[in-house]
Amino acid sequence: MSATDIFASDSLKPKWYVVQTYVGFEDAVKKTLEQKIQNLSLQGRILEIFIPTKKVVKLTSKNERKEKEQKVYPGYIYVYMILDRETGYVIQNTQYVSKIAGTGDHIVPLEDGYVERLKASLIAESQTIDTISNIKYKIGDLVKVTEGPFKDMQGKISGMDSEQSRVSVLLTMFDREINVELDVLQIKKVIT
Repeated sequence: MSATDIFASDSLKPKWYVVQTYVGFEDAVKKTLEQKIQNLSLQGRILEIFIPTKKVVKLTSKNERKEKEQKVYPGYIYVYMILDRETGYVIQNTQYVSKIAGTGDHIVPLEDGYVERLKASLIAESQTIDTISNIKYKIGDLVKVTEGPFKDMQGKISGMDSEQSRVSVLLTMFDREINVELDVLQIKKVIT
Protein backbone atom coordinates (compact mmCIF):
# COMPACT_ATOMS: atom_id res chain seq x y z
CA MET A 1 0.00 0.00 0.00
CA SER A 2 1.47 3.36 -0.97
CA ALA A 3 1.56 6.45 1.22
CA THR A 4 -1.14 8.10 -0.90
CA ASP A 5 -3.52 5.18 -0.29
CA ILE A 6 -3.31 5.83 3.45
CA PHE A 7 -5.22 9.09 2.98
CA ALA A 8 -7.68 7.76 0.39
CA SER A 9 -10.61 7.95 2.82
CA ASP A 10 -10.85 11.76 2.83
CA SER A 11 -13.58 12.94 5.18
CA LEU A 12 -14.98 16.40 5.81
CA LYS A 13 -15.56 15.73 9.51
CA PRO A 14 -12.59 16.40 11.84
CA LYS A 15 -11.48 13.60 14.16
CA TRP A 16 -8.83 13.17 16.83
CA TYR A 17 -5.67 11.32 15.82
CA VAL A 18 -2.69 10.21 17.88
CA VAL A 19 0.65 11.44 16.56
CA GLN A 20 3.78 9.67 17.76
CA THR A 21 6.74 12.00 18.40
CA TYR A 22 10.24 11.63 19.77
CA VAL A 23 10.03 11.58 23.57
CA GLY A 24 10.77 15.02 24.98
CA PHE A 25 9.98 16.81 21.71
CA GLU A 26 6.18 17.03 22.10
CA ASP A 27 6.22 20.80 22.72
CA ALA A 28 8.60 21.39 19.80
CA VAL A 29 6.33 19.41 17.47
CA LYS A 30 3.28 21.36 18.66
CA LYS A 31 5.03 24.69 18.09
CA THR A 32 6.27 23.66 14.62
CA LEU A 33 2.82 22.40 13.63
CA GLU A 34 1.18 25.62 14.82
CA GLN A 35 3.61 27.59 12.60
CA LYS A 36 2.91 25.32 9.63
CA ILE A 37 -0.85 25.63 10.14
CA GLN A 38 -0.50 29.42 10.09
CA ASN A 39 1.87 29.54 7.10
CA LEU A 40 -0.13 27.06 4.98
CA SER A 41 -3.57 28.41 6.03
CA LEU A 42 -4.68 25.04 7.44
CA GLN A 43 -6.67 26.47 10.38
CA GLY A 44 -9.89 25.06 8.91
CA ARG A 45 -8.50 21.51 8.69
CA ILE A 46 -6.07 21.17 11.62
CA LEU A 47 -8.16 22.57 14.44
CA GLU A 48 -6.44 21.67 17.71
CA ILE A 49 -3.21 20.16 19.03
CA PHE A 50 -3.39 18.68 22.53
CA ILE A 51 -0.54 17.42 24.71
CA PRO A 52 -1.99 15.48 27.67
CA THR A 53 -0.53 16.90 30.89
CA LYS A 54 -1.57 17.15 34.48
CA LYS A 55 -0.37 19.27 37.36
CA VAL A 56 1.59 17.49 40.06
CA VAL A 57 3.20 18.75 43.23
CA LYS A 58 6.83 17.74 43.72
CA LEU A 59 9.30 18.37 46.51
CA THR A 60 12.50 20.15 45.53
CA SER A 61 15.89 19.23 46.95
CA LYS A 62 15.28 21.98 49.53
CA ASN A 63 11.97 20.36 50.57
CA GLU A 64 9.95 23.15 48.96
CA ARG A 65 6.73 22.29 47.15
CA LYS A 66 6.56 23.14 43.46
CA GLU A 67 3.71 22.64 41.03
CA LYS A 68 4.83 21.17 37.69
CA GLU A 69 3.15 20.12 34.46
CA GLN A 70 3.80 16.43 33.83
CA LYS A 71 3.23 14.79 30.46
CA VAL A 72 0.91 11.83 30.81
CA TYR A 73 1.88 10.06 27.57
CA PRO A 74 5.46 11.05 26.69
CA GLY A 75 6.06 10.73 22.96
CA TYR A 76 2.44 11.30 21.93
CA ILE A 77 0.30 14.29 21.03
CA TYR A 78 -3.33 14.44 19.89
CA VAL A 79 -4.35 16.34 16.76
CA TYR A 80 -7.96 17.25 15.89
CA MET A 81 -8.10 17.51 12.12
CA ILE A 82 -9.67 16.59 8.84
CA LEU A 83 -7.20 13.99 7.63
CA ASP A 84 -6.47 14.31 3.92
CA ARG A 85 -3.35 14.08 1.78
CA GLU A 86 -2.17 17.60 2.61
CA THR A 87 -2.77 17.51 6.38
CA GLY A 88 -1.31 13.99 6.61
CA TYR A 89 1.75 15.11 4.66
CA VAL A 90 2.22 18.17 6.88
CA ILE A 91 1.99 16.10 10.08
CA GLN A 92 4.21 13.23 8.94
CA ASN A 93 6.86 15.55 7.50
CA THR A 94 7.29 17.58 10.68
CA GLN A 95 10.61 17.26 12.45
CA TYR A 96 10.53 14.85 15.44
CA VAL A 97 7.28 13.17 14.29
CA SER A 98 7.50 9.40 13.87
CA LYS A 99 4.04 8.73 12.48
CA ILE A 100 0.31 9.16 12.81
CA ALA A 101 -0.74 6.14 14.87
CA GLY A 102 -2.94 3.41 13.52
CA THR A 103 -2.93 -0.28 12.74
CA GLY A 104 -0.52 -1.48 10.10
CA ASP A 105 -0.79 0.83 7.08
CA HIS A 106 -4.12 2.28 8.20
CA ILE A 107 -4.38 5.46 10.24
CA VAL A 108 -7.17 5.09 12.76
CA PRO A 109 -8.95 8.02 14.46
CA LEU A 110 -9.83 7.88 18.15
CA GLU A 111 -13.39 7.10 19.13
CA ASP A 112 -15.66 10.13 19.49
CA GLY A 113 -15.55 11.62 22.99
CA TYR A 114 -12.27 9.95 24.03
CA VAL A 115 -10.19 13.15 24.20
CA GLU A 116 -12.94 15.05 26.02
CA ARG A 117 -13.07 12.28 28.66
CA LEU A 118 -9.26 12.30 28.87
CA LYS A 119 -9.19 16.08 29.40
CA ALA A 120 -11.81 15.83 32.16
CA SER A 121 -9.92 13.05 33.96
CA LEU A 122 -6.62 14.97 33.76
CA ILE A 123 -8.25 18.01 35.34
CA ALA A 124 -9.66 15.79 38.09
CA GLU A 125 -6.24 14.15 38.71
CA SER A 126 -4.31 17.44 38.75
CA GLN A 127 -2.87 18.51 42.06
CA THR A 128 -2.17 21.91 43.50
CA ILE A 129 -0.32 22.84 46.64
CA ASP A 130 -3.71 23.60 48.24
CA THR A 131 -5.34 20.28 47.31
CA ILE A 132 -2.32 18.20 48.30
CA SER A 133 -2.58 19.72 51.78
CA ASN A 134 -5.76 17.74 52.40
CA ILE A 135 -4.24 14.70 54.09
CA LYS A 136 -5.93 11.51 52.92
CA TYR A 137 -4.38 9.33 55.59
CA LYS A 138 -5.37 8.45 59.12
CA ILE A 139 -3.43 7.37 62.19
CA GLY A 140 -2.55 3.69 61.96
CA ASP A 141 -2.39 3.55 58.15
CA LEU A 142 0.48 1.48 56.76
CA VAL A 143 2.58 3.60 54.38
CA LYS A 144 5.72 3.26 52.30
CA VAL A 145 8.29 6.05 52.09
CA THR A 146 8.80 6.98 48.42
CA GLU A 147 11.73 9.42 48.64
CA GLY A 148 14.42 10.66 50.98
CA PRO A 149 16.83 8.78 53.25
CA PHE A 150 14.11 6.36 54.42
CA LYS A 151 12.99 5.45 50.87
CA ASP A 152 11.32 2.02 50.51
CA MET A 153 10.83 1.60 54.28
CA GLN A 154 7.36 0.88 55.59
CA GLY A 155 5.76 2.11 58.77
CA LYS A 156 2.55 3.23 60.41
CA ILE A 157 1.31 6.79 60.69
CA SER A 158 1.49 7.89 64.32
CA GLY A 159 0.59 11.57 63.95
CA MET A 160 -0.51 14.25 61.47
CA ASP A 161 -0.18 17.99 60.97
CA SER A 162 -2.82 18.97 58.39
CA GLU A 163 -1.76 22.63 58.23
CA GLN A 164 1.82 21.75 57.28
CA SER A 165 0.84 18.58 55.31
CA ARG A 166 3.23 16.52 57.37
CA VAL A 167 2.87 13.13 59.02
CA SER A 168 4.79 11.26 61.68
CA VAL A 169 5.60 7.72 60.65
CA LEU A 170 6.78 5.00 63.03
CA LEU A 171 9.62 3.12 61.31
CA THR A 172 11.67 0.18 62.58
CA MET A 173 15.44 0.61 62.29
CA PHE A 174 18.08 -1.56 63.94
CA ASP A 175 15.37 -3.35 65.94
CA ARG A 176 14.14 -0.02 67.37
CA GLU A 177 11.07 2.01 66.52
CA ILE A 178 11.69 5.63 65.60
CA ASN A 179 9.26 8.42 64.73
CA VAL A 180 10.12 10.24 61.52
CA GLU A 181 8.37 13.40 60.33
CA LEU A 182 7.71 13.38 56.56
CA ASP A 183 5.87 15.44 53.99
CA VAL A 184 2.73 13.74 52.62
CA LEU A 185 4.39 13.81 49.18
CA GLN A 186 7.08 11.46 50.51
CA ILE A 187 4.74 8.58 51.32
CA LYS A 188 2.12 6.40 49.73
CA LYS A 189 -0.44 4.12 51.30
CA VAL A 190 0.32 0.40 51.31
CA ILE A 191 -2.69 -1.61 50.18
CA THR A 192 -2.93 -4.84 52.12
